[in-house]
Amino acid sequence: MPAIAQTAKTMTQDTAQVAATARVAAKPAALIKGLSDILQTVMRDAKSLKFTGRRDVLGKQLSDIYHLPVMARIAVGAHWRKLTPAQQTQLVSAFSRLTISTYASRFNDWTGETFEMRGVQDVRAKTVLVKTAIVRPGKPAVEFNYLMRQFEAGWKVIDIFLKESYSELATKRSEYSSILRRQGFDALMGQINEKIALHERYPQ
Repeated sequence: MPAIAQTAKTMTQDTAQVAATARVAAKPAALIKGLSDILQTVMRDAKSLKFTGRRDVLGKQLSDIYHLPVMARIAVGAHWRKLTPAQQTQLVSAFSRLTISTYASRFNDWTGETFEMRGVQDVRAKTVLVKTAIVRPGKPAVEFNYLMRQFEAGWKVIDIFLKESYSELATKRSEYSSILRRQGFDALMGQINEKIALHERYPQ
């Protein structure tokens, strides 16, 4: 039995390593196509999954494809260097939970929407914009574009643009920087945690 258990453990580890290697080698468009497929599935099954189910499914996907620590750093701009290592860790954790809970709340229904891949645009060295759109029956499509950068761990999302030019992180940076400048770090953490609590308290 111990030998069998060890073999099973080794096979599980090998499978995880193969999956991790595949993610590193995957190209930007393939990663976003996979994410779009998951988002559509979550939307279709939104009512049966409920908020917690959507959060669990999307949490794994977003943690794999989004570089949440880098995104948290971008969101506070120059203030990042003024934070202690403990505060940086706290910010990354809260920012990650907020991002995941926001998606779980946002993708809460399905009325026939489909995701459409619209190409990949080079931005600069090791950085591309993967263009997609959410096609809604009887309504204008919603552009949903992903800025991706190549890291040692593979291609990762570092920002999201709506309607081509609306950067979600630029909006957060303006908001977060104002709070840090006027009220301090604890106030920012309080606001982020309150938003997370609202998603959990009043799930869609």
